[in-house]
Amino acid sequence: MSFTPMFKLFVCLAYTIALLGEGSAGAAQHPVPASATRPAPVRQLSVPSTPWQGDFNAMLERRQLRVLVPYSRTLYFIDKGHERGLTAELMRDFERYINKTYSNRLGKRPFTVFLIPTTRDRLLPDLNAGLGDIAAGNLTVTDERLKLVDFFAPPNRKPVSELVVTGPQSPQLATLDDMAGKTVHVRRSSSYYESLTALDRQLRASGKPPLKIVLLPDALEDEDALEMLNTGLLQILVVDDWKARLWAQVLPNIRVHDNLAVRTEGYTGWAMRKNSPQLREAMADFFLKHAKRQGIEEYRLERYMRHFKQIRNNDEVEALRRFEQTVAVFQIYGRQYGFDPLMLAAQGFQESQLKQSARSRAGAVGIMQITPATGREMNVGSIMVTESNIHAGAKYMDQLMTRYFPDAHFSENDRSLFAFASYNAGPSKIAGMREEALQLRLDPDKWFNNVEIVVAERIGMETPTYVRNVYKYYVSYRLVTEAQAARTKAVGTVRR
Repeated sequence: MSFTPMFKLFVCLAYTIALLGEGSAGAAQHPVPASATRPAPVRQLSVPSTPWQGDFNAMLERRQLRVLVPYSRTLYFIDKGHERGLTAELMRDFERYINKTYSNRLGKRPFTVFLIPTTRDRLLPDLNAGLGDIAAGNLTVTDERLKLVDFFAPPNRKPVSELVVTGPQSPQLATLDDMAGKTVHVRRSSSYYESLTALDRQLRASGKPPLKIVLLPDALEDEDALEMLNTGLLQILVVDDWKARLWAQVLPNIRVHDNLAVRTEGYTGWAMRKNSPQLREAMADFFLKHAKRQGIEEYRLERYMRHFKQIRNNDEVEALRRFEQTVAVFQIYGRQYGFDPLMLAAQGFQESQLKQSARSRAGAVGIMQITPATGREMNVGSIMVTESNIHAGAKYMDQLMTRYFPDAHFSENDRSLFAFASYNAGPSKIAGMREEALQLRLDPDKWFNNVEIVVAERIGMETPTYVRNVYKYYVSYRLVTEAQAARTKAVGTVRR
């Protein structure tokens, strides 16, 4: 079989640092020692996490403004301590503008903008709960959102359309009516969901089959879903026009349908709590006197490119066949060691594309890329045999969690995510990152948008990218199994 090749996306502006790729097998690199060693604690300013509400004058007195932002390779991410992304750059411009404009009031105490990553489903609830002062997630202004918050949309900003995007496994679409009866994947927290439900009502009203709307996890950003679409894991998406066109430059198998818009004349902006006139005025001044005058948004969007590695298609025929041949083994050892079997299968695909014949330069063997030394230590039989190889990988990860995280209170999903991170980067490093997360008032028992951020800052993007890739494969496998179950149920209903 042939997998989609890896493509590169470059970022100019001030940065040329590459987003590191998928990572190597942790089992090949990090055998379990007798005891864990923890890195020395690093001094760092803690992230404000106490609920607080007030307008801009009160923020000036506090010398701080908190910005909630999704952790996204387009808008905001951290690579070895450096903030990257369009929103990160714009917010640092805003911080400099405030310090310069209000220098007389601030005196020698500078004003600080804190960027606080969160998933999109928490942006507006956390804003209203006083855990942030602005939600800057490239949010589209909708009637439903205006019931909850106010928006500032810069004057003369170009309207945004939400366009249909298809991939290599997608049906042919000429008009929006062709969407009837088709499967579309979307996050419930997105404005795309509102647009698709509106389209669904129109289709039903005209007597056409309804849309098959399948929800994606909020931990996946638009670019994650587009990568999955590019490799055939998904069939139809809806994405903002500018973002779809940006990623279409490097995802060769996606097609942006400029003639198929589920929302037109949409406007994106920064969300704020209702009744915040001072903050609205400060933002308007910034865009009028600085951002718009210098054209920085358009410049950055035009030049924003960065290296990244492409995920492979684990839903192609041969890969799916290997999945079907091994899923029963993953189920056995997933249950035995307390891991979601589909998570284990996703990691196996990340490590070897589920190929037992795979060998690494470091000597790692098989589906789970186990070294002979680790295989002997696990004592479950020959790692040259598929079942023993999977058994060794699951047992090894269970030992990592038992020895290095005995006091953690992980959810079932987070236990798997931390195990993957430890498999990739080494358990002692991840244990140390949990301690740093706690010092920063982040949740040390949650990976996404918490310990993930500390790992990206201290170690780099390799491990967060590795874990997110495994998670994407997991989502794909889950969708495949759910579709198969639905089909079996439907066939059974017809037969009755």
